[in-house]
Amino acid sequence: MNILPLTICLLISVIYIGMTFNIKFFVHINVFISQVILGYIVIIFYIGSHTYPVELIIAMCIGLSTLYVSHAHLLQNSNSKLFLKRLALIILKVVLFGASCAYISLIPIAFNAIFYWLAAITFSTLYTFICYAVCSSSYARNMNRVSYDKILVLGAGIFTEEVTPMLAERLNKALDLYAQNPKSEIIVSGGQGKDEPISEALAMTRYLVKYGVPLNKITMENHSTSTYENIKYTKSLLPDHLLINSKIVCVTSQFHIMRALRFGQKLQLKLTGVGSHTPYHFLEVALIRDFLALMYQYKLILTIYFASLFFICIIALWHIPTF
Repeated sequence: MNILPLTICLLISVIYIGMTFNIKFFVHINVFISQVILGYIVIIFYIGSHTYPVELIIAMCIGLSTLYVSHAHLLQNSNSKLFLKRLALIILKVVLFGASCAYISLIPIAFNAIFYWLAAITFSTLYTFICYAVCSSSYARNMNRVSYDKILVLGAGIFTEEVTPMLAERLNKALDLYAQNPKSEIIVSGGQGKDEPISEALAMTRYLVKYGVPLNKITMENHSTSTYENIKYTKSLLPDHLLINSKIVCVTSQFHIMRALRFGQKLQLKLTGVGSHTPYHFLEVALIRDFLALMYQYKLILTIYFASLFFICIIALWHIPTF
């Protein structure tokens, strides 16, 4: 038994459990990417030795178990059951693709290492997605009761002058946070798209006022048209002293919160995050889309990892057929 990968996998499992129980230290995007990198180290180790990463597979099962514990209620609702079935079907297709590549890699042909590499990437993707799902779900339960100065609510597309159900979920979460800390102020961020009758910020402001938030407690950022601009333009509204010392909690949909926090890191705006519920009828699409968009923000890490993985696969599977 190899001590290093075993120790790393134990640490990965501890992180899964820490996120599930919302231990403050673990619910952080830096912990998420650290967990991902630790898993990649284990995968490279086992690919290089041409053996199965049993310890990591067990750790992944622990991650899936924590998701079940925290989301068992999904099995009680017909819409959420359909969501789980659709997501499971997508994951099954990915697993079958990875298994097919792994099988082809066993055939002694000149390019079998490429299929070994594709199988390793597929396994890495599944592992990373589990990490993402566990971490993003922890933000949905993260109702931190410490004091904060600003509540930043990110906009979402609207079709009329009323907020959509998904945007209403974000605003309701912000109202809960505001009720806990009525001294805080709310920033609503969202511009007006080409097919939107008014800006998202204005629609959000009307909703918050309707439910009792004083207008003088709301600041509108109504120029942004993307998540990156949400954070960028919000930062420009803050006085210099607040950029250093203020406590800002960002509220957006559960699937979206980690990407928003990543942009906050890149723009040097310190944020904590709270995720809101997303309607189930398109949640699997939103999850996968934002998962890929988030990982794109770590493209340097992924490039180094995929390149390293490629060379390790060639070394581990150096099968050149003889005719």
